[in-house]
Amino acid sequence: MNIANNALENCTSIEQVVELINDEFQTDATSEMVAAAYAISGAEEAGYGMGDNEIAAQLDALRDAGAKFEYASSLNLAIESVNN
Repeated sequence: MNIANNALENCTSIEQVVELINDEFQTDATSEMVAAAYAISGAEEAGYGMGDNEIAAQLDALRDAGAKFEYASSLNLAIESVNN
């Protein structure tokens, strides 16, 4: 997950995150890893807590903005990361 967090460091908008997710050549992290890292970070920064619903809401925002990733895989990655 560190590689995904590193890739997100240069993103300042959700549009940049979507571009990062949709362009498989911008990072070595998978789209699902980047989406999971974004969801964790977004839930934490928003002060929502780190529950499944809060993480899912962040993934929904990414998907609504046009990001292409396997939703269930990203959700599972995020939840596993938070619980470890």
